[in-house]
Amino acid sequence: MESIKSDWWMENGLHEFTESGHGKNGINDYDRAMISRAEASFNHAAYRLSNHHGDYDRIDAVLALKRAVDARLEHLNSIYDFSQYPESKNFGRLGLLENWGVILQRTLRRLRRLRNAVEHDGAEPPTLDECEDYREVCWWFLKGTIDYLSPLDSYDFSWNESSGSFSIDYSPLAVTLFGDFTPELLSDSQIDGWIKLNTLENPAPRQPDSIQMLPIERAGRGRYLVRAEVADQDSRLEFLKFSMDYFGMTTRRFD
Repeated sequence: MESIKSDWWMENGLHEFTESGHGKNGINDYDRAMISRAEASFNHAAYRLSNHHGDYDRIDAVLALKRAVDARLEHLNSIYDFSQYPESKNFGRLGLLENWGVILQRTLRRLRRLRNAVEHDGAEPPTLDECEDYREVCWWFLKGTIDYLSPLDSYDFSWNESSGSFSIDYSPLAVTLFGDFTPELLSDSQIDGWIKLNTLENPAPRQPDSIQMLPIERAGRGRYLVRAEVADQDSRLEFLKFSMDYFGMTTRRFD
């Protein structure tokens, strides 16, 4: 029987969560192949810049660095499906990652424009020093995004006197929440900035003809049982950003 749903709101306190366990997506053959492709392109560029300094060597290095970035972006897209976010049409993949706090895109975008200029417009290649700067930015981009290739798929938390867990899928983005919450963290009416939940029917046995909708007060404990789907895209994005922040990646920015 399909679960009955009702709308509730939860305080947006994800930054206050304390971890008590987590699970991560595994690496499969496709992931390994895409990681290898990005690294091979980067290593080719590094070889050209270290051993050959002519114009064509520098052009070849720029093209290879662009291929390395594109391979990683394609790989990330296979996990997160950037097209599901309307803003990706205006921001592009790099812009969306910047909006999520993963990177700063300015130099990476410059590298993409430079590749088009030297390959299609006959522009002069950058100097060796400039190429080395692009190589460094690309190296940090590949290094800094590696953890995002194996993102969180579950997270157990404590939150003051509350506790629970959530699971997250990324394509499409979906979050399921289960927890034992103190009442001040929940509301049956909308509050600005709070996370909207579609709470589900009580999974525990109940009396015939009774409707035990969650959240349910746990008598004598001063807390409520919650089992819910995170209802809207903005609220789900809070969990996506939290899962990225979990690895401390927002402190590594790429300009």
